Amino acid sequence: MNFEVRILDPLMAAKRIFIILVIMFCWLNFFSVLPAANTRQPTPAELDAIRKETLVVFQDFLQLWQEERYFELYKYGKKHSRDQITIEEFATRMVELDWVPVGLLSEKKPEISYHYRTLIYVNAAIVFRHKSFFDLQLTKQQSFLLLKEAGKWRFDLLQMIRSPFYSPQN
Repeated sequence: MNFEVRILDPLMAAKRIFIILVIMFCWLNFFSVLPAANTRQPTPAELDAIRKETLVVFQDFLQLWQEERYFELYKYGKKHSRDQITIEEFATRMVELDWVPVGLLSEKKPEISYHYRTLIYVNAAIVFRHKSFFDLQLTKQQSFLLLKEAGKWRFDLLQMIRSPFYSPQN
């Protein structure tokens, strides 16, 4: 078996390598960009699932707040909030508040304002009752920032200790 060895022109070899690299670059860009574009915007089904999940979390959160179960409510706090305030300080500050939520305004359902997969706002009209004067009620449109941390939706605890008179800016 005799193999003939051909020496290619160095310029021709460089052109072939350059063309192969350009083709590979275009191919990799085409297939890497398409999935990235699809992952940025969720499908309508994913948006619906996010809305349902956050409404359940928000209702659980509101129920704990109504029942004044502040140690359990603290677990719903985002990491940044928990780093800034201890569980004891949070519970003490919540007990000192004059207003407690009674529930949602029956005519308005909470609205979910989607920003990113891990950041949403829940806008709800909440009816608050004064702790000392039971007949005194106040309805306040509140906007709650929810962040997804470690697979769970979390709230801003600092907003809670300032409610009903504080709401984050959208």
